[in-house]
Parts: sequence; C-alpha cells; structure tokens
Amino acid sequence: NVDKLEAITTVFPIFFFLVAALVALTTMTRMVEEERLQIGTLKALGYKRGQIMFKYLFYAWVATLVGGAAGLAFGFTVIPIVIWNAYGTMYTIPGFRCLFHASLAVLGVGAALLCTSAATLNACGQTLKEWAAQLLLPKAPKAGKRILLERITFVWNRLSFLVKVSIRNVLRYKKRFCMMVIGISGCTALLVTGFGVKDSIANIAGQQFGSVQTYGMSLLMQENYSQGEWEELEDYLREEGRGYTRASERSMDLDLADGKTKPVTVVIPEDTARFGDYWDLHTESGEPIPFPKQREAILTAEFARRQGIKEGDTVSLSDEDGNRLTLRIIGLSENYVYNYLYLTADSWESQNGEAPDCRSVYINTEGVADEHRLLARLMKLDAVSSVTVNQDTLDRFDSMMSSLDYIVLVIIICAGSLAFIVLYNLTNINITERIREIATIKVLGFYPMETAAYVFRENLFLTAIGGSVGLLMGKLLHWFVMEQINIDMVSFPHTVLPLSYGYSLLLTFLFAFIVNLVMFQKLDKINMAESLKSIE
Repeated sequence: NVDKLEAITTVFPIFFFLVAALVALTTMTRMVEEERLQIGTLKALGYKRGQIMFKYLFYAWVATLVGGAAGLAFGFTVIPIVIWNAYGTMYTIPGFRCLFHASLAVLGVGAALLCTSAATLNACGQTLKEWAAQLLLPKAPKAGKRILLERITFVWNRLSFLVKVSIRNVLRYKKRFCMMVIGISGCTALLVTGFGVKDSIANIAGQQFGSVQTYGMSLLMQENYSQGEWEELEDYLREEGRGYTRASERSMDLDLADGKTKPVTVVIPEDTARFGDYWDLHTESGEPIPFPKQREAILTAEFARRQGIKEGDTVSLSDEDGNRLTLRIIGLSENYVYNYLYLTADSWESQNGEAPDCRSVYINTEGVADEHRLLARLMKLDAVSSVTVNQDTLDRFDSMMSSLDYIVLVIIICAGSLAFIVLYNLTNINITERIREIATIKVLGFYPMETAAYVFRENLFLTAIGGSVGLLMGKLLHWFVMEQINIDMVSFPHTVLPLSYGYSLLLTFLFAFIVNLVMFQKLDKINMAESLKSIE
C-alpha cells in the first residue's frame, strides 16, 4: 500500500507546483503591470534590467520562503495525520509520530523557489524589453479581431451588443484566457476529486452489508464444538424465529502467474439453496450469478481484475494445512470489503477427501428490535466463540469516515484559494489595462451595475469554460487517485455522484462571484476625469 502511494506522491506535487507557478505568474504579472510607470522611471534614472528585476525576484523569494515555512509545518503534521487516520479505518496501526525530513523540506522549498523565480522572470522579461519612454505611457490595448463565432451568423446575430463585446474581449487576450481557464479548471478538478473520493469511499461498508452480505449477524463456533452444543444453538435460533445457514470460511493462498500468492477467503456453504438468502452474488452490473457446480468457483471481481484473472480461467489454491484446490472461475461477483472465493462442499470434499468444517453461521436479524440483546444471549452459549453484528461495523466505519470530511475541506480551501488568486489577479490586470475604456463607458452613461456587467461578464464566460474543462479533468484525476489508493482487502468504486459535479461547479462560480464582488469596489472608484486625461 505504501508502494501504491508513490504514484500519488509523485503526481500531486507536480500538480501543485504547476498551480504555484500559475499563481506566482498571475501575481507577478499584475504587480509588474501596476508598477509599469515605476519601472519606466527606474530605467530612465539609469538602473539596469538586472537591478530592476532583482526587486521583484526578492519579493518572490521572501513570499516563497514564508509560504514554504507555513507549508512545511502544515505538510509535516496535518496532512500525514489525516492520511494515517484514513488508513486506520482498515488496519490496526500504532500512534503517529510527526518527523521532520530535511531532504524533503529542501526539495519542496527549492522547487517552489524555482517555480516562483521562473514565473517572475517571465512576468518581468517582456516589460523590461521596452524603452523607458514606452514604459512611461500606459500599455496600448490589444487590437480586436474577428472571431469564429461571428461566422456562425444565426447564433451571432441573436446576441446583444454587450454580449458580443464580452465574447470578443475574452478571445482578444489569449494569454489571459489560457491562464484563467487553467486556473479555474484546476480549481474545479480539485473539487470534483475531493467530493469524488468521499463518494467512492464513504458508502463501501453500506454497499457491502446492504447488497452483498445481506444477513445482519454472524457467529463463529468453537473449534471442537459437540453435536449437542450445536443443537442447543439451533433450538435457541428457532425459538427466536431467526433464519440461519452455516458455511465454512478459511483463508487460502491463490497462486499467481508470476509465482507469487495472494490471500483470499474461501467460503463453502453447507446448503447452497439457502445461501442466496444471506449472500447476494451478482455481477458489477447487477446480474445474478448462479452458484458454481463441482470444481467451479466464483471470485470477487475487483480482486480478479487486479490479478489478471478472467471468467473461464483455472486457479489453484493452497493453505498451511496442506489442502489444495484447482477450480475454474465461472463468475466474477461484486464485492467491496475483503476478497472471497465461493465453491460447493462437493468441490472441497472431492479434492481434499473430507467435508469442510462449517463453523460460521449467518443469521437473519430482520425485525429484531435489539440486536445486542440477541448477541449477549448467543455469547452465553458454549458452542459460540464470537459474534459480529454488521450494524456495529457500519457504525464504526461511518464514524471513521468522518476523517474524510477534513480531507474534502482541505481540498475545498486549496481550490478556493487557487480560484480566488487567479481570478483576482487577472481581473485586476484586465481593469488596469482597460481603465480608459471603462472610464469612457462610464462617461457615456453606463450605470455602476451595467459597467460591472460589462467587465465581469467575461469572468463568468471564462469560469463556465474553465469549469466545464475542470469537470472532465476532475473525473480523470479522481480515477487516478482511486486507482492508486485501492488496496488488496478493500475495493473502492470509482463513483462521482451527479450532485458532486453540481457542487464543484457551484463552488467554482461562488469563488468567481466573490472575486467580482471584491473588484466591484475598484470599478466604482475609477475617476473618469483622471483616467481620460491626455497620457502625453
């Protein structure tokens, strides 16, 4: 399982360093655009390019080191604890000790410095190529061009004038378009992944004990129970009106093609006709699987997929007592917790010369008001070794799954920060570059809300495009994460509920709306007379 996490620990840092580079690029681009006049003044005073650029590099380095220190504190404590607790739902593991890894710290902060330095050099490079006289003038707006949508006349002619202007402006600034779409799609993808991980993991116990193991309680009998003790147990279950069936459960090693083995729980029912009332064997698409005949078996689907086993294949199993089985797989059943192989008692007896010892008893508890009262009575019987109530397992699992809420919350905060910073920076640049244009439409009589709609409509267009791309990216990222965290004993379905897609898109638009609300104040404060003064 640690080996499986390696892929995530390789891909996610790359993803987040790209996010950091994008945030640094948008931040430094905004800073350079806002200080264009200062840069021109410094060049006019005789400062060299390297000296001016160092000012912005120094700013980026300080911000990176401060952010890096906070990130190391968070990364070496909170995130490992959350992941450790998540694995604690499946294993009994010791307490967690937070350790500081100097090599990882240097690597992480060094990579962050590299990203922010490259973004800063990129942001400053183009501006510093201009002459001082050019820098002392506002940046000329980019020339508009005809767009492809204009050629689709039956759509274009039905759009209002201001919508047409917004669409052309969106496509006029291609660099900003790409940066905003990448940032917003990254935000949405993170949200889809976070909600999807919860959708996939949160209900696996409910699916296992609701659609596969349909009995409510199971017990394990003592190894050397007598016939009289068994009859006493039967009499009690009949008095209580409880349906039951017996089976043999034993752990065996399944031989793989590469010479290795994998453990699997072999289930051998005493009565195959009654077994279907307690275990529902069906394919992943929901089709029922008939119980296997002699020398045939059913294997759980996800386990078979990981080991490259298909229907019709022959498998061999053995255990430490010298028992061996050779069986043909005739069906792959849906299953989420543990790995099971089902066969008949005849198959076992014909290959090992003795009947299986049926010590496991599955009990139907439907209609039982207090399962724990029944559990207490059963434990008093001499034949009973242990009793397990499925509802208790479900309750424990639901309690442990609450740690997922923290993971989802961390992802939402990260995604929201990404969306806010990218949208804020690029909207700020957009307003700064077009301040004379905005002042002009205010002079022409646009009301404040009309002016805001003129500018922020572009943000909504880009949010819609980025969000749509992000839904697809999120599905792929979620699939990758679930493939990596799948473990031998638990099968996580790759589930993202429609509601999760809706929440992800809604939160992305909410972050965009908050940015628009913050930037509305800047639009409102634009002084028309000052902005329209002669720039010469």
